[in-house]
Amino acid sequence: KELDYPVVFHIIQHKQLLPYSIGMPPVGSSSMGSGGFPRPPLPRWRPAFRHTGRAPVRTVVVGAAAASVSVALHHFSTASSEALTQGQPQTTRQERMARWMEGWTIGRTAFHKPNVNQTILDNEKTWLGKKNFLTKAPTQLRVLVPLCGKTVDMPYIAGLEQVGTVVGIEGVPLAVEQFLQENPQSEMKPCESSSSAFKVYKGNKLELYEGDFFELSPATTEPFDRVWDRGSLVAVQPALREKYVATLDAVLVPGATILFEGLHRKEGPEAACMKGPPWSVTEDDLKKLFEKRGYTIKKLSSKNILKEEQYERFRSEGLTVMNQEAWLLTKPKK
Repeated sequence: KELDYPVVFHIIQHKQLLPYSIGMPPVGSSSMGSGGFPRPPLPRWRPAFRHTGRAPVRTVVVGAAAASVSVALHHFSTASSEALTQGQPQTTRQERMARWMEGWTIGRTAFHKPNVNQTILDNEKTWLGKKNFLTKAPTQLRVLVPLCGKTVDMPYIAGLEQVGTVVGIEGVPLAVEQFLQENPQSEMKPCESSSSAFKVYKGNKLELYEGDFFELSPATTEPFDRVWDRGSLVAVQPALREKYVATLDAVLVPGATILFEGLHRKEGPEAACMKGPPWSVTEDDLKKLFEKRGYTIKKLSSKNILKEEQYERFRSEGLTVMNQEAWLLTKPKK
């Protein structure tokens, strides 16, 4: 029968709970309501709302088996949320991806921005360097964008003269699907991968790796000259930061630079300052993670963004100062 509401089915596949959406419009489309949630037509029936403690998910329950699956996902998501709040490390990919899978499915993607990030525009030459005016040829840098979502930054960076290839890493299939749909000019096509850990798409100066970032290694990719990290390190649990940086460092050439944009929950109740994601990343955190590897650290900018309307949820937590900070992290040349 025809259904008016987008239906979110939660099914168990290969002993993992994976969310699948049917008929859900892309985020940012005219059919989206406030907060990025779908604005469906008036239904001819009243759906049951399953409350997860964060956002309502419209669910159609068909029989006892489907009800069991819905309840199972509820408990799984709740357990994952509690682990995040308590700072307990989520070690399996299933645990790490639960929140993000659900978020993309229901449109909880406020971190996605429709315009190219200002930090890139302000620091383009500092980060990428100038093209070689002696040979009149671009440098052809390889740029990595970890946990990329469907960011519009990737096509922009790929269009710069200094850049040869931009590679995005994303673990949520729906985010990859939406990027491919929204960037037809990139002509992305699936291709063979040297590793079973990733499903790879390639196009015009763009590559997209669908899979677990922690599977990235010199065996699965060529090395990178530059990294754009916005919304990546701040999304990783503090207990997993060391593993994240070790994974990142292993695929960077000597002298590589990382343009990092993070958030510093600076002033407010301790619980709000320690909350995440996005997790607070301070200068001390960066020094602890990178200086022991020989990286130089330079602050490029810092501003309190809580006055902006879009950050109301952080103000509601009691935060009075939350700085958006840009940093340039440079790997030693030897």
